[in-house]
Amino acid sequence: MAKTHQDKAAWILIRCFIILLFINNCTQENESPKKEPPPPPAVTVPFPEAMYVQNGCASCHGMQGNGRGTRTALFANVRIPNFQDKSTYIYGSSKEAIAKTIKNGIPGTYMKAYLHMRKVEIEAVAEYIQKMQR
Repeated sequence: MAKTHQDKAAWILIRCFIILLFINNCTQENESPKKEPPPPPAVTVPFPEAMYVQNGCASCHGMQGNGRGTRTALFANVRIPNFQDKSTYIYGSSKEAIAKTIKNGIPGTYMKAYLHMRKVEIEAVAEYIQKMQR
C-alpha cells in the first residue's frame, strides 16, 4: 500500500511534534532553578549585649553582671565587681563613669583599658551595664 503525500506529511508533523515535546521537557528540567530550603530565622542580639559579650565583659562579670563569670575561678583572691551593686563601682555608677572605666581601665587591677573599642561600642556597653544596677 503506497502512502500518499499527505500521509507522509502527517507522520513528519507527528514526529516533529513528539521531538519538540521531548526537547521542551528536557530543557525545562535543566533550566528550572532548584529550590533551596529557606534560611533559618535570624537570631538577633541587641547591640549593647553583643558588645558586652564580644569584648569579654561577661567572662569576668557574668551575663547578669553579678561578678560570677566563667573566668572568676581564675581570680580566687580577687574581688570581681558586681554590676548589680552600685557600691562596688570604683569610679562611679553613672553611664559616663562606666564608659570612662571601660576606656581607661583600672590601674593595678585585671580591668584593662579597652582602647580598641569605638566610642559607640563603649557607650553601648556602659548603658548595658547601667541597666544591670538595682
